[in-house]
Amino acid sequence: MPPLIFPSGVPLQSVNKPELLKIDRVQNSLESGKASSSCKSDARLKEASFELESLFINYLLKEMRATIPKSGFISGGKAEEIYTSMLDSQLAKEMASRGGIGLSSLLCDQLCTEPEDDE
Repeated sequence: MPPLIFPSGVPLQSVNKPELLKIDRVQNSLESGKASSSCKSDARLKEASFELESLFINYLLKEMRATIPKSGFISGGKAEEIYTSMLDSQLAKEMASRGGIGLSSLLCDQLCTEPEDDE
């Protein structure tokens, strides 16, 4: 599996180290899950798909929140940034656990299909 490619508009410095470690863990889980013969019941593949969807939703929430202009009237400073980051992370996990946007099931279906032999 080729390494994950970030969108051209996203500088690599904007992705913090814990997120990169999670992405590496998900990528490794997907690689090991793809080699499994009974992937329909493979818990590792489902967990990796869930984690990837959760990370994706978290990134979407973070980027959507960045589009809202700050008025400066009431500013929570660094504490507010930490709180909203943790809130987005937890919201993403909750959304993914309840079906999310369907990315997890699509990944499982795509990775579980057996390659067809063209002979």
